[in-house]
Amino acid sequence: MASQNRSYRIAFFTVDWNYELVESTLHGLKQFVDDHPNVRLSIFDCFGKDLDNAKDKSEYAIFNLPDLTQFDGLLVQGNQIVLQRVREELGRKIEASGVPAVSIGCPMDGCTLIHIDNHAAQHDMAEHVIKAHHAKKYVYLTGNLHNDCPEAQQRLDGFLDACRENGVSEKDIEIIECTWRPGDGENVARKWLAEERELPDAFICANDDMALGLMETLRAGGVRIPHDVIITGFDNLSSAQLSSPRLSTAWGNNWKLNYDAMDLLLRKINGEDFNADIPFEHAVICSESCGCREEAKIREVREQFFQQSRFLKTFYNLQDRMAEDLFEANNLVDLAETVSQNRQIFGCQDIFLCINDYYFDNFEKSEWLQDSENFGEEMVLAIRRKTGNPADKGTDFVRFPTKNLLPKEMMRNERFLIFYPLHYNTYSIGYIALDGISDAAKLNLHESIFNFLEIAIENVRKKELLRQFNETLDELYVHDSLTGLYNRFGLNRFGQEVFNWLLERDGGVQVLFTDMDDMKTINDQYGHNLGDEALKASAAILTECCGPEDFIMRYGGDEFVVIAEIDEEDLADRILAEAEEYNEESGMPFTLGFSIGTVRATKKDKKSMDQCIKEADKLMYEIKTERKAGR
Repeated sequence: MASQNRSYRIAFFTVDWNYELVESTLHGLKQFVDDHPNVRLSIFDCFGKDLDNAKDKSEYAIFNLPDLTQFDGLLVQGNQIVLQRVREELGRKIEASGVPAVSIGCPMDGCTLIHIDNHAAQHDMAEHVIKAHHAKKYVYLTGNLHNDCPEAQQRLDGFLDACRENGVSEKDIEIIECTWRPGDGENVARKWLAEERELPDAFICANDDMALGLMETLRAGGVRIPHDVIITGFDNLSSAQLSSPRLSTAWGNNWKLNYDAMDLLLRKINGEDFNADIPFEHAVICSESCGCREEAKIREVREQFFQQSRFLKTFYNLQDRMAEDLFEANNLVDLAETVSQNRQIFGCQDIFLCINDYYFDNFEKSEWLQDSENFGEEMVLAIRRKTGNPADKGTDFVRFPTKNLLPKEMMRNERFLIFYPLHYNTYSIGYIALDGISDAAKLNLHESIFNFLEIAIENVRKKELLRQFNETLDELYVHDSLTGLYNRFGLNRFGQEVFNWLLERDGGVQVLFTDMDDMKTINDQYGHNLGDEALKASAAILTECCGPEDFIMRYGGDEFVVIAEIDEEDLADRILAEAEEYNEESGMPFTLGFSIGTVRATKKDKKSMDQCIKEADKLMYEIKTERKAGR
């Protein structure tokens, strides 16, 4: 019995391979936490498959998130981690951590094993078909026999032992290797129908998913079940309960199995000794697909179907609304607000959206970690808000060490959290933590919620990149590439704005038209490289002499225009003085000089910016002409 005098921090690892089993698992664990106030549980879940591709690696990265030594005990749904490499890596980490651990359904290094008695359950299912229905010829669809998890082999052995004990000849048994998927059953049925093979008396399947796929496809081909062939499964999924005919199946109470596994783990933490292998009770449900009477209670089935139909209608309405809101988000603040407002679809009170620091700080992929299926050293908490709490307003971005999973003060207050990875293709975005179980989990619809969220986050990233790119283009569009001053496009966009603003604010404005003296001579004598240096030096002098609110542009060639405050009466003189100082100190072989025409206009004059520029240009030309005539 677990001690009530201490607290327990437990980590649980699973994969949504068979989402109905995982959903019942989560509810069993949640009930245990509710019944034991001294237990805090962190669940690490994902949607990894057994393909071991780049996308799978991004999913299974969630198992790299926690520091196992920070927990008092570890619980693993080993039979749901179907990818052998991942299960073995996790087993090695568990063993190295030295933390007490229990595995459910599959042996793992460093773990006590608790499991349904697969051999006995499949044996009893097969024996029922043999004795009660007198079937002679059998086809058995196996689970995955090659991922080093014994469940598939145990169920196969149970079937074979039942056949041998009851006198079924080996020649009347055909074994077809499969991998647990519904598509396996469908493929067997299609091939059987296409080849027009004689049906066996019974198909015995290692799980419900394959049995249902097989049954649906055979029925579509005109096969009557159980009149033409018996079909049985294993797991007693809700889809098996709702199927027509109702599927005969073997099962163990998965909810209770996981509840008991938590109790076993706490007892192990407290030093109790156990057998390394603990079998769990099972039952056989004999129903319509094997020729027995309906096992399910019609009223319960109708209610289950009704509630499921209502849920789907509500879910898709919520999903459509959330998707529309998510894709309208222009930044992470908008996105976080949207997630908060649509929290109903997540089935929880608190949502923790945590983004890798390198993803948050650098929307350009070249800045991300090379090993992108892992998490950064720091996370950025984008949202954590509870419905109905007026104090929880606005979105704060809080940085915290990834090893803490959440900011410490928040982590201390949470007793039940489920962590899911977030990634786009192979790039890790971060993770999301929920403080409750989504009703969508039973139908595997919560994966689509996370897919929407991942795509929306990537959409925000691309919008931000596009905005930055457009800003860069905009800057290039209105600025002169050599001097950095505004160009003629900048004059139309910003020069006019400054001109109008100064007229309105000060009642007047001055416009300077500046031409560099002897620019042709500089280019001819010293080359165009030094000519460019002279232009850049001239731009720097104008910038130094003008105020921060003034507008400065390269009008063309060696000509510049300044739009400045009207009371800067000595501006032209300061420019000329600054040029003299430059000539004395620069060490350049050329000499800078300017001819400057200045025009002042008041609001009453009603002169346009273009008029002022033309008049200033004319004055500058007159000054330059007089200077040349006086040489």
